[in-house]
Amino acid sequence: MIKLIVDSACDINSDITENYDIEVIPLSITIDGISYLDGIDIDIDTVYNHMRNGKVPKTSQVSFESVSKAFDKCVSSNYDFIYLAFSSKLSGTYDFSKKIIDNYKEKYLERKMAIIDSKGGAGGNGLIVLQTIKMIKRNLPFETIINQIQFMVNHIVYYFTISDLEWLSKGGRINKAVGYMGNALNIKPYLTVKDGKMVVTKMIHGSKKAIQTLINDVKTGTKKFSKQIVAISHADDLKTALDVEKKIKESIIGCETTIFEISAVLGSHIGIGGVAVFFLEEKPEFYEL
Repeated sequence: MIKLIVDSACDINSDITENYDIEVIPLSITIDGISYLDGIDIDIDTVYNHMRNGKVPKTSQVSFESVSKAFDKCVSSNYDFIYLAFSSKLSGTYDFSKKIIDNYKEKYLERKMAIIDSKGGAGGNGLIVLQTIKMIKRNLPFETIINQIQFMVNHIVYYFTISDLEWLSKGGRINKAVGYMGNALNIKPYLTVKDGKMVVTKMIHGSKKAIQTLINDVKTGTKKFSKQIVAISHADDLKTALDVEKKIKESIIGCETTIFEISAVLGSHIGIGGVAVFFLEEKPEFYEL
């Protein structure tokens, strides 16, 4: 049997974790000097409440204890396992966990183990999880699943826009003066993920234009592979997510959609308000709607 492991930078709905045996390794969030395990000691709504009160959360990678606990649970149950980790360009989680898994491989020679740098997170990883679950249920070979995950990692496309620049500015990801002027002029940042890093590709005037740009880019990007699941993640903005979902279904014939709420770790960085869309630009060999 194969067990799938993710970390809390991956967006997955409760019905996935309740219906499928997935291990989730928590990253940490620190507020007022107190550290919390994402999804265990603190949830996204609590983080947003702190942020509305002017607090600036800090985040940190997974701990040795959390990683070891997940790996030990797998090997003690005689599971092979695959860990889909948060982008190595956005966190030290992948590099840190890889060192641990290398030690486990030497200790448990009879078990198959792999860690994959997702080069992303959020709903992009959520899409990969959905397909990996189905491959595991099909009893596909371990190496086949690894190859298919790697294909998806290399072909997941990320587009997202956020309500304001305040939290990117507070987190030091953009210049504070740029953040202030952008908010004053109703300028919305439009971002993607390239080589595992978040990149601001353009600044768009107004929310409606930003959302329309998002829809147009998704429509263009799915031309080669329209009958797929498109994921939408939101940062305390379900209304916009539902609007985006409606427009995507109207624009892309044959697609299905799923909506996630962004994790507390990523919400700490991008702030309150915003929506992201994730899809595959090419169809993997094994794919199920």
